[in-house]
Amino acid sequence: MTENREEIDKMRKRFCALLLAFCLACTMLVIPASASGSNTAVQTAMILGGLTSDQAANPDTALTRGQLAQLLTAFSPYRESAASLGTTGTLFSDVSGSDALAPYIRIAVQQGWMSGYTDGSFRPDTPVTLEEACAAALNLLGYDVTTLSGTFPTAQLNKANELGLRDDLACGQGDTLTAAQGAQLLYNALTAQTADGQLYADTLGITVTDGRADVSSILMGNLEGPFVAGENTQLPFTPASVYRNDEVSSSDQLNQYDVYYYNQNTQTVWIYSKKAAGRITAVGPSASAPTTVTVAGTEYTIGTSAAASVLSSLNGGGVGQVVTLLLGMDDEVVRVLTGEAADQVFYGVVQSSSRSLVEENGADVLQSVTVACSDGVTRTVSVDKSLNFPAGWLVEITVDENGESIQTLDEKSTSGTFNETGTALSGTPLANDVEILDTTGEGVAGTIRPSRLAGVILQADDVRYYTTNDQGEIDRLILDDVTGDLWTYGVLDDVRNLVNLVDDTSDTTTASTDSLESLADSILPSTSEILYGIIDGSIASTLWESLTSSPSSIVSYLLTLASDNTSGVLSSILGYLGKGASYICYIDGENTVLQTSVKYPVVAGGVAVGKSASGTVKSMVQLMPVMIDQLGAASVKSGDTLYETADDMQVYLWYKGQYFSTTLSQINTQDYYLIGWYDHLGCTAGGKIRVLVAVKKD
Repeated sequence: MTENREEIDKMRKRFCALLLAFCLACTMLVIPASASGSNTAVQTAMILGGLTSDQAANPDTALTRGQLAQLLTAFSPYRESAASLGTTGTLFSDVSGSDALAPYIRIAVQQGWMSGYTDGSFRPDTPVTLEEACAAALNLLGYDVTTLSGTFPTAQLNKANELGLRDDLACGQGDTLTAAQGAQLLYNALTAQTADGQLYADTLGITVTDGRADVSSILMGNLEGPFVAGENTQLPFTPASVYRNDEVSSSDQLNQYDVYYYNQNTQTVWIYSKKAAGRITAVGPSASAPTTVTVAGTEYTIGTSAAASVLSSLNGGGVGQVVTLLLGMDDEVVRVLTGEAADQVFYGVVQSSSRSLVEENGADVLQSVTVACSDGVTRTVSVDKSLNFPAGWLVEITVDENGESIQTLDEKSTSGTFNETGTALSGTPLANDVEILDTTGEGVAGTIRPSRLAGVILQADDVRYYTTNDQGEIDRLILDDVTGDLWTYGVLDDVRNLVNLVDDTSDTTTASTDSLESLADSILPSTSEILYGIIDGSIASTLWESLTSSPSSIVSYLLTLASDNTSGVLSSILGYLGKGASYICYIDGENTVLQTSVKYPVVAGGVAVGKSASGTVKSMVQLMPVMIDQLGAASVKSGDTLYETADDMQVYLWYKGQYFSTTLSQINTQDYYLIGWYDHLGCTAGGKIRVLVAVKKD
């Protein structure tokens, strides 16, 4: 009993760390919000019961009065009691006692956070404006309207701004809030001061660390698990929130061998379908009492005594054994399958292969192939030393009683249109645990969520391979660079980096080199000149596209600018295209130097970098610029054209020749010129704004 309790305590601590990192890093990509803060706020609202999984998956929908009442209640001491109110008759003429939102509306009205209308209605479906939501949040914090300076809505908006309630909200008076913005407003309330001078989170028993609320204790209070599902296992309740492999899911179906956990109080369930399969190559720290196990080149922590028992040498387990590991939270081993139950098949793309010397039974060569599989696990498999598995090849890994084997796959394509929810492809449903892998010919790969493909039309050459389950549902889908998400995005620091003015192998003297560098600095356009050229329209999109079509096009343009000085020496330098360049970029906010063997048609601003699985630069493409005049949570507008923003869109401020990494919440269209850089790489589901560059208007 003590051993089980220790395991549970260990698991809870690990889960707390996982959840905290999860919220801080905003790793749940299903929430397409541009600011990291809004992701954290949405996750917190879901945990507290303020948003359903459907609302969280559609954070840009307008927030209604009924939903605001639910959010207010979720972020209040009445969170737990709302579900126990039940049906108590008609509340308002348009809200029956059986309405799902009735308990929340009743509490919000009784506590004075919101009120109905004089005609006896509540109007639960009416969208909420910023000032209305701020007024309700202030009521939640105990601020009486009589204590505010001024009249509605100015008094409420000013007080909300003073308390930090409007932080990370890119909206103003009269604007309708989205579900994500409503969650952000209430999340901000946790770290605000109440009318009594207390930190609001303290009144709810929620810990605030470094300005962020930690709600993990709420979830951890009654966590049950891990459990392993059988063929017909059913959950003991209908969950309000489902996380499948740490992403929001609309399905609570359990498949055989799924590992799951749940919190019945918050009606939340976590389901994990990841597996590791192959021959065990190491256990540690000892064979008899292992706490770690290595399978297919990856080491896993053993999370249960049952799993440790199967892997122990005392019970005949350990190195050489062919197993399938069922993985739970934090990829810990929950159960070990052996014999026929361990048989598995994985599909993926080769990332690399290598040969090494082994001397166990005389000198020989061992070949290892690393494969990125559709389930998100990268596996390393030993294969015949004479075989060839180049990066980018499709392969199938089979695990059975004989161990692991690998073979190439012939492509198997399909095409069609994903529905608007990303749950079916031209009428063929996706399995609830579908695995989707985007790949490149260089072996770069990454898993994507189904909702990422909502509304996308796939052509036959977009799909490299797919499989279906016994129900005819698509359960694996391997794509060919469909999303554009496998490229690395950033901003080029300065156009002068295009050309290597100094050739280390040349006989150019230092004096002449300095002269040439000075001459180049005086005639080559700076990044500021190019950015302002985009802002004022002197560099139009058609010119930009022709300019960045090839290195020679750029050189031609630079020579045109340098028409007053096109000496043979300078022309020779600018035409020096046969060798590489050093590209000084900012990628994910970090200053980075990319060394290349050839020059690429990039000038300044947003760039896309194609890499091999090992990280070598294989291509570099200029992103297309567009002036932004409206900002949204997951999209921007340029005139009448709407552009979706990437989940990991980078935001930079350009000032006096330098990029500064910032966030979307710190800029706006009133005080800054905003240049969005979108990918036009030909990716079917691409075309997203990857980088946003702000230039202050002062």
